Amino acid sequence: MSEADKSYELQILKMIVNKHLDESTLFKKENIHKSEINRDQFVWDTATRIYQQSGHKVELSLVRDIVDSRIRSIKNQLAEEARCIADAEEAHRIADAEKAQQFLSNVTDALGKFGGDERKAKVFVRVRELISEQLDVEEKKVSLDSHLSNHLGADECDLQQILMVLEEEFEIEIPYEVAQYSLGIGINIFSGGSWWSSSSSSPSSFSYNVGEQCIVRNFVELICEKLK
Repeated sequence: MSEADKSYELQILKMIVNKHLDESTLFKKENIHKSEINRDQFVWDTATRIYQQSGHKVELSLVRDIVDSRIRSIKNQLAEEARCIADAEEAHRIADAEKAQQFLSNVTDALGKFGGDERKAKVFVRVRELISEQLDVEEKKVSLDSHLSNHLGADECDLQQILMVLEEEFEIEIPYEVAQYSLGIGINIFSGGSWWSSSSSSPSSFSYNVGEQCIVRNFVELICEKLK
């Protein structure tokens, strides 16, 4: 047999062995340990099947080498996936640490606004973050005396969303009447409850207006009062 024929025969054998590997559920990422344990049996079964189908006596070492190559490839894929997950987790950890550090720095900067009251400073910093996110404005533009509509451009939907987000974030309930008298958000509705309470039915109609009390400071004071 010429070298070219030998090379072609080897190519065909590799193709057939790889086809059996593709068809086997054994050589999947989730079964990698089982595939290593059952490798020799698979090698024997594959060589036997090829002989039964073609009468060709394929060398067991050839099948073994192809199987080992497939196992190494699967292990490399798993290792790469594990590295990607670890890198992503580390990136999240670093980001969370940086965010926490920035939060504490912002709290320190805000302490003077509340006479050293750390709890109020923390509430203010978080409220400022949430309002900034909801209205898509820079945090530095959100001060204690910022009016959510007049200064920050909040419309009716924005205010409702901000109230719901604050209720969820601080695990409190802000009834409609409190929103009206403490935050200057006037709304006449036909159902009771809060803006976010699942037990409340959505109002069928309402009138809407915003008073001078709708400033960040009053949101902070109200939340701190609710958290006592």
